[in-house]
Amino acid sequence: EELFRYYIPDEEDKVNVAALEKKYPTAMPYFFTQDPDYVTVKERVAKHTSDGSEATGVATIGVAVDTLKVAEYLTPILQEQLK
Repeated sequence: EELFRYYIPDEEDKVNVAALEKKYPTAMPYFFTQDPDYVTVKERVAKHTSDGSEATGVATIGVAVDTLKVAEYLTPILQEQLK
């Protein structure tokens, strides 16, 4: 039974995407749906760089490495299940 389904872009995002497409017509479209997240990450990293405060919610290199390890582990398992 399906409990939840999410569509990207949602109705709110579509307004932002349309404005960004108009402003940046040569940019890759996938950047537009993720624009609010990019802004948040950039602000947190910039604040960390300027005052040393923790960049809450931003993955560290260690988290990135561990995530890739999980992906490498799961890839052959999932490929086998898709056969």
